[in-house]
Amino acid sequence: MKEQSVGRSKITCAFLALLAVLAGCGPEASRDEVTDWAYPGGNQLGYHYQDASLIDAASLDRLGLAFEFRDFVVRGRTHRGMEATPLMVGRTLYFSGPWGVTYAVDAATGEHRWTYDPEPDGAYARNACCDAVNRGVAIQDGRVFVASTDGHLAAIDAASGEELWKTDTIVDRQWNYSSSGAPIVAGDVVLIGNSGADMGSRGYLTAYSVATGELAWRFWVVPGDPAAGPDENPDVTAARATWPADTRWNLGLGGNPWDGLAYDPELDLVYVGTGNGGPHPVWMRSESGAEGAGLYLSSIVALDADTGQVDWHYQTTPGDSWDYAATSPFIMTELEFDGSPRKVIMQAPKNGFFYVLDRETGELLQAQPFTHVNWASHVDMETGRPVLTEASNFRLEPKVIWPSMAGGHSWTPMAFSPRTDLVYLPVFEAGASFTTNSEAPFVPGNANHGTQNVFPPFDDPELQRQFEAGPSQAFGGRLKAIDPVTGTMRWQSGPLPFLNGGVLVIGDLVFQGTVDGYLYAYDAATGAERLKLEIGTSITAAPMTYRLDGIDYVAVLAGYGGPQGSFFPPGSAPDRYENFERLIVLRLDGSPVPVPGPRQEAALNDLGDPVPATLAQMRRGQEIYQLNCNRCHSMGGASGIYPNLWNMPQGTRDGFAQIVGNGLLAYAGMGSYSDNLSPQEIAAVRAFIINDSIIKRRQGAAAGAQYREATH
Repeated sequence: MKEQSVGRSKITCAFLALLAVLAGCGPEASRDEVTDWAYPGGNQLGYHYQDASLIDAASLDRLGLAFEFRDFVVRGRTHRGMEATPLMVGRTLYFSGPWGVTYAVDAATGEHRWTYDPEPDGAYARNACCDAVNRGVAIQDGRVFVASTDGHLAAIDAASGEELWKTDTIVDRQWNYSSSGAPIVAGDVVLIGNSGADMGSRGYLTAYSVATGELAWRFWVVPGDPAAGPDENPDVTAARATWPADTRWNLGLGGNPWDGLAYDPELDLVYVGTGNGGPHPVWMRSESGAEGAGLYLSSIVALDADTGQVDWHYQTTPGDSWDYAATSPFIMTELEFDGSPRKVIMQAPKNGFFYVLDRETGELLQAQPFTHVNWASHVDMETGRPVLTEASNFRLEPKVIWPSMAGGHSWTPMAFSPRTDLVYLPVFEAGASFTTNSEAPFVPGNANHGTQNVFPPFDDPELQRQFEAGPSQAFGGRLKAIDPVTGTMRWQSGPLPFLNGGVLVIGDLVFQGTVDGYLYAYDAATGAERLKLEIGTSITAAPMTYRLDGIDYVAVLAGYGGPQGSFFPPGSAPDRYENFERLIVLRLDGSPVPVPGPRQEAALNDLGDPVPATLAQMRRGQEIYQLNCNRCHSMGGASGIYPNLWNMPQGTRDGFAQIVGNGLLAYAGMGSYSDNLSPQEIAAVRAFIINDSIIKRRQGAAAGAQYREATH
């Protein structure tokens, strides 16, 4: 395709009228009317935008608490991350929390109406790479749809909370699937993907009847083992041509569409963002080390909503080796290119480039970096492919690569304002080392990355040199305003912590919550900071807004967890305050927002006597721990959402074999590992933890085993 010359972005009058209908608002909307928020993005276009509001720059200092909801289902003692955006329909707020438990409260008072608990199998938390989080619900025709961690999709009566139907979305439970994303409704079907690209699974998206829950169609992201039978459809066969002949089909290969879904009712197309490959390095997915593009990994795919057949596709990261999933949320709008309006879809996936495509044809219109990138020099507009650099290739030696394995942006929603024609994007800024871990065995139910990743500073002098010579030494976050037509940055916020929340635009203000427990508001045109309101709990979800009886509200879910749940970073909200799940709803002239009490460090338990073990047993225990345990329980102990195993009480030490081997605490998320570990191996892990705990207690944290690997 030829490179596009671009003009000033515009919203046509007809499109603005459509927006007003979809959003339930507009410049002329009455301030006394009820304004719903029926989609996670406010409308089907995914804007995360509201125009008319009494909340503006002049009134921000009056913003206070309307009500708070805390009555969340908590399994065991683990308070988990909150990542959903609430919906408001019919004067009721609907939202999900960990495990897919769904709640309904009065949108004006916070009075509890119902709770729906899908009662998922807690052992499936082991299959979730990044906490048993849930990213939201969908609503249509009086039904609320939600997916549970163990892969069941349910339809709930919106008025009563009663289950209408429930279906198992996992086609083969020998693979390592879970569900964390929000479903979407596309006409007569409701769609849900699955998680597991890092765990050993074959990704797919499934459509079910809204009315009955019956299977309508399924889109497979990657081909299956040809020995198991013929391809499911011609789209799978087309993808197979991009994979090496000796592909290791027994690994599943990933591609899971765990988030990033959209629907255009005018075109009747479903858009799905697909996940990264598993394992991460492309050369580890074949017996010979041969590399291929691997459709439809890390791609944007348009599907016919009635059949699930591929209409067009665009691969953001062919042969993805860096965990650069394209599962980020979409925004659809109309922009002007070459003097003509184009119906576009926009995404900022993990790879660090901001993409604009024609959503009718899939034509690439713009691709510019939005953060520091060194794995590719640019995207070739003729071919649509990224141009790789030498820095990207860590096959033979470790490299420091930007963005890190966390990506430049992930699942947190961005926003679009038709007032400014700008996209507001929460950005992660960091580089990390990538090292091939070719000797790591494939272990079902565990993270099977095939890489080791470390954030700076580095012990290896060569990696430290690469880092210092790289495009940035930043480690943190920014909120950036991007012109989607040119791909240029209009403004950026001051430095923020790493991994913050999604974005909401209200009129001329942009709202974002942060992991250190604040809700910010910025001037949408200039980026000037207008508000910094302390909530006291980490915010990684996106806020939303609605109007009832002439009162405008802003609601946001808060609670620390997710991929970073294994420890509380210095300065984060849970490092200062107690961490638990919260729904915070604000309004003008509300009361002061309460903050949780100060975090209390757990009392030190008596560790007892060392466990007799040989040096070989201790080393084996450490190896097993690093492979199986430390993505949740940081080696060496840390304050996080999960129990600190370097401070186990006597009861846990005594029951260790029952917990790890027999799933004694599976309800709380600690599933059995008896499928992978023998009793002798479990005993070696126990000996390693207890003995290393004693060494550290006596000699300090720097003694004994140290953990340097970082994942997400």
